[in-house]
Amino acid sequence: MKKIRFGVIGCGSIANEYHLPALRRVEGAQLVWACDLIEERAQKAKDDFGFEKYTLDYHDILNDSSIDAVCIFTKIEMHATLCIEAAAAGKHIFSQKPFAYNIEEGRKIIRAVDEAGVKLTPSFMHSYMDGSIAARRIVEEGKIGEIRHIRMRNATKNPFDSAPGYGGCMMDIGCHGMDLIHTVAGSSIEEVFALHLSPRDEKRREEFGERANLNGVENTAILNYRLASGATVFHEVFWTQVAQTNRFEMEIYGAKGVIYLYNPHRSDIVYYGWNLDGHPRKDIHWQAAPVDPQFFGYIHHKTFVDDLLNGTNNSKTARDAFVPLQVVEAARRSFESGRIERVLGI
Repeated sequence: MKKIRFGVIGCGSIANEYHLPALRRVEGAQLVWACDLIEERAQKAKDDFGFEKYTLDYHDILNDSSIDAVCIFTKIEMHATLCIEAAAAGKHIFSQKPFAYNIEEGRKIIRAVDEAGVKLTPSFMHSYMDGSIAARRIVEEGKIGEIRHIRMRNATKNPFDSAPGYGGCMMDIGCHGMDLIHTVAGSSIEEVFALHLSPRDEKRREEFGERANLNGVENTAILNYRLASGATVFHEVFWTQVAQTNRFEMEIYGAKGVIYLYNPHRSDIVYYGWNLDGHPRKDIHWQAAPVDPQFFGYIHHKTFVDDLLNGTNNSKTARDAFVPLQVVEAARRSFESGRIERVLGI
């Protein structure tokens, strides 16, 4: 069986805790190079996950003609440089999010990928989770009717003062919800109204726009969206949530029913109800949706490998990676202007 030969750039915590345990379980993946600026981390990744060799210089990976794909698991500072150089080297790309600092940089990555004819998939893990796949299937089958409203909540347990080091809660964890909304609803975010960002990220008006650095300092954000379909969305993002929380919670309200995804009050991952004519006062039929549990992250990485092996296009793309940049940029404009703002085009 042919295998996709991988080089991994960045062997820190996100690689060790999520990506590499899943990727090494994918039958069609072969781990060849581990790369990190810290030799101890590169060596440990080689030993722990079975890489053939390690290096401190990512150019060793890009110059290796036998490498099919690179995984970029560094901090955001290097994402654009590595994506563009990897594309120029003819390597397919699996990149941590967000893949750029600003709209202009994101466009450069898309052009580089398109011109090289390679695939780039961003690490929006929530859209590949078991429950997300089941929820999307229910929507596609029309069981809850046309989507009218979504409540999306992203929360995590990061230290309260650490948000600025990761670009603010919208860029770091809010982007997962932005992508998942698009995945489940099948409709893009067109308008944004930022109700609340805390603490306020003081920016001069001329610092907004396509070239603006979208990193912020906010640890909470409350956002309203309107989708291309006309549906509305209420999106809550919390950087610091004490105690046990899911990575996200989602309520999807349709014309005939509703889906609860990771509802904290139920043990079912996906719970949904519907009635035939959508009358709000009639009895609703509730049931837990069947979910096929997989190793955490396995579907995400297997989908990318299968695309490369089979020439399919089931993974997220560079354009999907671009969407949260558009939304965050519009949110920052909205918070400054106090108005609903449209997202910038690609």
